[in-house]
Parts: sequence; C-alpha cells; structure tokens
Amino acid sequence: MHQTETIFQKLRLFLRLATPVILTQFSLLAGTFVAVFLTGQYSTVDLAGISIGYNIWVACFFGAMGILLGISPIIAQLLGAKRPEQIPTIVRQGLYLATCMGLFLLILGFLGLKPLLLLLNLEPQAYEVCIHYMTAIAFGILPLMWLSILRNTVDSHGYTHYSMGIMITSFFLSVLLNYVLINGHFGLPALGGVGAGIATAICCWFNLLCYLVIVTRCKAFKGYHFFKQLEPWQWPYIQEQLRLGVPIGISIFCEMSIFSVAGLVMAYFGTEIIAAHQAAISFTNLFYCFPLSLSIASTIAVGYEVGAQRYADAKAYAYIARGVSLVIAALISMYSFTHLSTIAGLYTTESHMVNLIGSFLSYAVFFTIIDAFGTPIQGILRGYKDVRIISVIAISTYWGVSVPVAYVFSKLLGYGPYGIWVGLLSSVSVAGILYTWRLWYIQYRRYAVR
Repeated sequence: MHQTETIFQKLRLFLRLATPVILTQFSLLAGTFVAVFLTGQYSTVDLAGISIGYNIWVACFFGAMGILLGISPIIAQLLGAKRPEQIPTIVRQGLYLATCMGLFLLILGFLGLKPLLLLLNLEPQAYEVCIHYMTAIAFGILPLMWLSILRNTVDSHGYTHYSMGIMITSFFLSVLLNYVLINGHFGLPALGGVGAGIATAICCWFNLLCYLVIVTRCKAFKGYHFFKQLEPWQWPYIQEQLRLGVPIGISIFCEMSIFSVAGLVMAYFGTEIIAAHQAAISFTNLFYCFPLSLSIASTIAVGYEVGAQRYADAKAYAYIARGVSLVIAALISMYSFTHLSTIAGLYTTESHMVNLIGSFLSYAVFFTIIDAFGTPIQGILRGYKDVRIISVIAISTYWGVSVPVAYVFSKLLGYGPYGIWVGLLSSVSVAGILYTWRLWYIQYRRYAVR
C-alpha cells in the first residue's frame, strides 16, 4: 500500500490489490465447487452426505476464520501509522490464538458430530459418507488455522499476489486430488465423498508450507523474524485481536450458520432436495468470492488510510469497493438467469435433477445480487475497526429475520424448501440496509472530514 492522490490512482491501486484477492478466493472456493461437482457425478447419496458435512463444517470454519481476521485491520493501521515494529509480536500471538481455535474445533467435532447427525435422521449411507468426510477434514484443521494468520499478515501488507499464486496452485492440486480420489484413477480406489475430505486436508498442509516459505524467505517479511524466538502468551495482544475478531467471527458465523442450518433442514425434504440445495449453495459460494474479496481488499485499503488519518481517502476507497462489487454482480446475474439449465447440468447426470437444481439456482442468483450490496461494507467497517455493530446486525438479521420469514413462507404459505431461501434472501437484504446506515454514520459523523 502507498498514498494516492487522484480517484483514478485509487481505483488502479484498489484493483491491483483486489484482483489477486479475487483470484485467491475464486481458487479457494472453486476447489469446493469442483469437489461438489465431482461428488454429484459420482452419486447423489455421496453428494447429500458431504453436503450435510460441509454445512456443519463451513459455519464453524468461517466463524473461526472471522476471529482470526481481526489481525488484518491491526496490521493495516500499524503500517499506515508507520509502526511496523509491533507486527512480529502480533503475528506470534495470533498463531497462539489460531492453535486454540483449531483445538476447540477438533474437540467440538469429536464430541458433537455424531449426536447432531443422529438428530437429522439421515439415510444410513449418507450418514457414513458424512462421518468419514468430516474425519478426513479434521486432519487439516490446525494447518488451516495457522495459514489463516500467515495469509492475513501477507495480505495486510498489500502482497496479495503471493496469496494468489499459492491458492491458484492449490486449486489445481485440489482438482487433481479430487479427480483421483473421488472417482478412483491411477490404480487408486474410488472413495466418493470421502475422497473430497482427504483432498481438502492435503491442500491445507500444502498451503501452510507455502506461506511458511513466504514469511521466512521473502525479502518483505524476512526482517520480521517471526519464528526466531518464542514468546509467552501475552494477553493484551490476544485481547486486542479478540476485541476485533470476535465480532467479526460472530457476524460471519451468523451468516454462514443460517445457511448451514438451512442445509440441515433440507434433510427433512429428502436426499434429492439436499443435493439440489447444495448445488445452489455451491454456485452461491463460488461467486461469493467477488464481494468477499472486495471486502478483504477494502479492509486493507481503508485501514491503511485511517491509520494515516487520511479520512477522505478512506471514504473514496469505500465508494470504489461498493461500486466495483455491484458492477460484477450485475454481470454475473445477467449471464446466470439466461443459462440456469446449463449451469444445473454441471451438477448432475440425472435428467430429472436438472430442473430441480435450476429452480434452486434462481434463488441463488438473487442472493448473489443482494450480497454484493452488503458484504463489501463489512470489510470497510473492519478497516475503521468498527466491528461490534457488525455482530449486532448479523445476529438480529441473519437469525432474527431469516427464521420467522422462512417459517411463514415454508410452513404457512406452503413454499416448502423454497420458503427457506425466501427467508435467507430477506435477512441478507435487511442486513445490507443496516450496514449501509452504519457506514454513513461512521463516515459522516465519527470520521467526518472537516
């Protein structure tokens, strides 16, 4: 990051910062897309099994990732304020926090997974697939937590192209592993959905090794000597990361968990509905990388300018992030609405499933449009370190709006599984409006340019 003068310089710098993040997130989420696609081609039962497992896993995973994301605005503002000497301690304490988060998830899965699955009354085959899929993923949880801290550190310095290179390489590795392990090639047995879990764990370890090379060998980070010495647990640094990270984690968990719960509720409508719903979720997650990436980039850009007390420049980056997000969403939606059957055909070889998946995809496209409105604002608010209100809005909308609306449309109005999607869309819409109001308050009242 560096200071810019004109709006065109800001746009160019923001796009140079955001493009690698977009490619990084696209590669990361495309790996899940490929896993779902190949598993669906393997069998509908396996797709249903990993769908339930994925919906359980993704809410916990993104909640933990949100907490660890608290390190990003801290580093960005330190760089903007020209105080980089504190960064090594912050990163080391972040790794301690990441270890605790990983162990917590492992214990939570060990104690709670089987009882939860028994409550869902899955078909026996889908139950077995889910258990083995989640067991395989468990071997990648700790490296995933550690690499999240290292990745946020690298990205906060503006070196997002490093993450892009790692994640694109990891994507191709993921495609190869999923192709080999799910369907069985090169003399290996076909593992179905379980192979997708093994591929995920291997890629987590690969990504961690890549980031370790970056932070220990790259000139931009070598001077920090992150691993030269061990430091004791220092609560003030942990407390600052938690103060920022917990509200971020709560907001992300609320958003992802309501989608996960929706996926679990789909179990009551049968295996085919689970598979169709998961296909739509996979589509949504794939294109969610655009607003999410712009959100990450805006945290870095806005945080840097706020740290330097250039509030007008911070506001300019906020407008740029929101504008770019809406343009991309408009282009995606125009293509998707005219090619629903084609997209649905990617997820199944069974002709009767194409129309079913297509009907869910139509709701998913609306979500893509609405999410492009609110998600970048969350990143902008993180740049201002205004994170507590994000969690309040997330709890009150993603659960307070989604659940009653979904109940009314699904049960009382007879929309069935589609009523759940109406509830999801309603909650995201209300959240976007409230995030917009909060951003206006922050920019024109708390950080008003005088």
